Amino acid sequence: MRNLLRSERGAAAFATVIALLPLIGAVALGAEAGSWYVTRQQGQNAADAAAYAGALRLSCTIAGATCEASSVDTRSREFAAQNTFCNAGDSYAGCATSLPSQISRAVQVDIGNYSAGSFTTPAVGTGNAVRVRVSQQQPAYLAAVLGATNPVNIPAQAIAMVQNPSKVCGLALGPDPNGGGGALKIAGNVTNNGTGCPLMSDASVQLASTPSFTGAGWGIYGATGCGPTGTCNAVSVTHNYFMPQATDPLHGLQTASFNTRTGNTNSNSTKVTCPATNPLTGQPYPNGSKCYNLPPNDTSGAYSGNFNWGTQDYVTFTGSGTYFFYNASINMTGATVTGTAVNIVLLGNSSLTINGGNVNLTALANNTTYPALSGVLIDDQTTANVNIGGNGVIKLAGAMYFPKADVSYGGTTQPTNSTCSQVIAKTLTMTGSAYLSTDSCVPSTIAYTQVVALVQ
Repeated sequence: MRNLLRSERGAAAFATVIALLPLIGAVALGAEAGSWYVTRQQGQNAADAAAYAGALRLSCTIAGATCEASSVDTRSREFAAQNTFCNAGDSYAGCATSLPSQISRAVQVDIGNYSAGSFTTPAVGTGNAVRVRVSQQQPAYLAAVLGATNPVNIPAQAIAMVQNPSKVCGLALGPDPNGGGGALKIAGNVTNNGTGCPLMSDASVQLASTPSFTGAGWGIYGATGCGPTGTCNAVSVTHNYFMPQATDPLHGLQTASFNTRTGNTNSNSTKVTCPATNPLTGQPYPNGSKCYNLPPNDTSGAYSGNFNWGTQDYVTFTGSGTYFFYNASINMTGATVTGTAVNIVLLGNSSLTINGGNVNLTALANNTTYPALSGVLIDDQTTANVNIGGNGVIKLAGAMYFPKADVSYGGTTQPTNSTCSQVIAKTLTMTGSAYLSTDSCVPSTIAYTQVVALVQ
């Protein structure tokens, strides 16, 4: 017995076991922390995908376009689910039907404003960004022995922002024409003049040939592709045919209260005796000239009937204000038409054609009676085709809005003393050597391209 008590055999092994215990604990704790890291990465992937998908859906709402039925919240949660992160009770495709005991996951989606690294949530739930927070709660095992919070919460967050990098001077809202082709069509032998700005289609783009552009800053963008394929990548300017829809800053005009204005057949333009000299040229009017004055009709009524102004007609919009037309056919073919600080509104079954001549119209920049029209030269709520072009001097300064009409815009259109000249239409066909620019436009009338970026 005494010899057994004095024996040292096995002591080293025992000491080794005692020494290994902290090492084994550290390894086990490292493995537990490693599992947290993997979960954190899975959560970050879910948050990134969810925020980006939600921001793409938000961009459609910001554009003022017709969007899919799914809300921003739904789209975000659908993509979080594809990465197995869901709230309890969610039934989106990809949701984990059974998690290990004592493990749960959560998803929170917020719409807000992101600026200078800060995300704020407005009371109305609108903004320019989507924030997604996901988390997994699970027990702490070895870490709990060391005082870690139990259960452990493993969070991840992502913010995707809808950004507006470029001002748009020509926007086709779509959809594409029934006969095919793009909502934005750039015809053959087109030269786009101006200060440089994107042409955008919220549907597809069609290029009849390779267009040329005068000046820098031009771009061609679309939301659903381009054709024919042989010309899509041959353009000399920046192009991208798969982008979010551009903003439509004037979509509120489609539901404006003044759209119910109807015509008054007694309110046609007034023919007047031409002055001794033409104020534009300082020379006498040619024999056979006819002069017409149109006063604004802000308060009531609307011009109606046929207005066929030809090469010997001189038409003056006599004052600053709003000019309403209802069931009116306006055809300027070679006429001289002038108006400063005017907003022209076409309603009912009205139609508009400008074919050459000397047309010089500038928009009223601050319409106190109808603020939504500030900076809008033409607001056309009709479905009739619109043609603007031809030889001559056509100076149209301001935003021109044709949300329900197919518009052909070209010829030798030029800016007036303001360089703003932008077109938003259902479909837009560019021809000739049209002038477009967003310079000096009223800010509330300017359309912007949109891109979605993860900012956090």
